[in-house]
Amino acid sequence: MTTFFNRKSILCLAIVLLTLAAIPAAQAQQTPNLDKHARKIEKKLAKFRPGSYVDLGFRDGSESLGSLGILAGATFQITDADNNQTETFAYNDVEQVRKGKAYIGEGSEPGHHIHLRLPVLIVSGAVAAGAASYLAVR
Repeated sequence: MTTFFNRKSILCLAIVLLTLAAIPAAQAQQTPNLDKHARKIEKKLAKFRPGSYVDLGFRDGSESLGSLGILAGATFQITDADNNQTETFAYNDVEQVRKGKAYIGEGSEPGHHIHLRLPVLIVSGAVAAGAASYLAVR
């Protein structure tokens, strides 16, 4: 008498069932990584006060610099430094967050500011020395 299932067919059926059971488990492991990354970005942004300048690097390679606005559940707002437009981004789209430097517009990047501290100190020192020598001679 032949059995309906032989060992080979039971083994094949077991392999198929194990494969089908493993697919949802693999998908479930990928989803928390994105949620974990989004929480990490949200925590980094929450350290900054609203209005702080932040430099954002996105997963697609682009960057944005602007003033931090409202932090919501899955999104946040940035007022772009170049065009003063408010933009909304998802935490999942952001790769990294860096503190931005004061930025006013095109041409005001670091190194382009005129620092008058040293010339003012030199001129005031010269004036003080001149006044002291004038008073000493008089």
